[in-house]
Amino acid sequence: MHKISALQINNSFSGFYYLPYSIGLLNSYYMVHSKLKNFRMIDMFYKRGDINDIVQRLLFNDVVLFSTYVWNINVSLEIAKRLKKINKEIIIIFGGPSVPDKANFFLKQNKFIDIVCHQEGERKLTNILDGLNNNEWKNTPGISFFDGEKFIFNNDVPRIKDLSILPSPYLRGIFNNLMEENKNDKWLASWETNRGCPFSCTYCDWGSATNSKVSKIEMVKLYDELEWFAKRKIEFIFVCYANFGMLPRDYDISKRAIELKKNYGFPHVLSVQATKNARERSYKIQKLLYEGGLHKSVNIAMQTTDPHTLVNIKRDNISLSDYNELQRRFIKDGIPTYSDLIIGLPGDNFSKFKDNIDHLFDCGQHYRVQFNNLSIL
Repeated sequence: MHKISALQINNSFSGFYYLPYSIGLLNSYYMVHSKLKNFRMIDMFYKRGDINDIVQRLLFNDVVLFSTYVWNINVSLEIAKRLKKINKEIIIIFGGPSVPDKANFFLKQNKFIDIVCHQEGERKLTNILDGLNNNEWKNTPGISFFDGEKFIFNNDVPRIKDLSILPSPYLRGIFNNLMEENKNDKWLASWETNRGCPFSCTYCDWGSATNSKVSKIEMVKLYDELEWFAKRKIEFIFVCYANFGMLPRDYDISKRAIELKKNYGFPHVLSVQATKNARERSYKIQKLLYEGGLHKSVNIAMQTTDPHTLVNIKRDNISLSDYNELQRRFIKDGIPTYSDLIIGLPGDNFSKFKDNIDHLFDCGQHYRVQFNNLSIL
């Protein structure tokens, strides 16, 4: 049996850590769909530690996976570099949003990486692991690598539409040992109810699924996962859904979370990104979550109020009047809100920035305004 370990290093929030959902998904998918099942997951790293200690723990694996984003890409590269220097036979695979779509330069810079996976990784990793012994992994769609001096990029396959093929890492017990071995840590959970986002806001890359059709995860599975969170006292659930409230069933999901909180005392927070449209449903859901104790305030994410800038960032199909109406209704209900503004969007300037703030104040945003700098990731 070959050995494989994975790293999805997250930040700590007052002693709370996110369960490494991405590598949990990869693990559970492999366990169900692999033809050979000749790899066993040894370690899942979810937090920072001494790099040399981590490298020593990884040395005797056959394959090591790195799930990367802006908060862990540098430490992941350093661990992989040291690991490959000591054990040149180990196969290092990188995935996640920090892997560039055009990976030629990235791989040249980081020659210790053997393979990078683009976008969804479940099917790709299983194909790679099943094909390692006979080099069939090189035919896997959606990966990049160097074959000698030749850079290879295999065209990707369409995104997964039937999400029923994705086994739940929570329900399959992927994290049970991890939680048992780290009893002093408290846990946060990432939770997918669907995949995809129909919008194409230029400052956003929602899991590389922007401007794509939304695919839904079945409700029975979602309710079972919610109960798993509640029974294991997961205080904070981050819903990985760019437009919560877009679908009618999102109201039922919210009601179920509130019922579980009444029964078990958990979760304490269901953190959602509210839909940009569907104003009436969004209002009802946000009010329900607030009154059910799963929200302390409601986010009204403006980003900008300037019409020209909204066109530049492909957000002009979202009505400002809807935001203004939501703000008015929440004020009437006594529900606190906060608004987001992004500083430095294309077409923005200091005068427009002041106008943005004036607009928010005039509409009644007297609770909180959160400013985010536009950053190139």
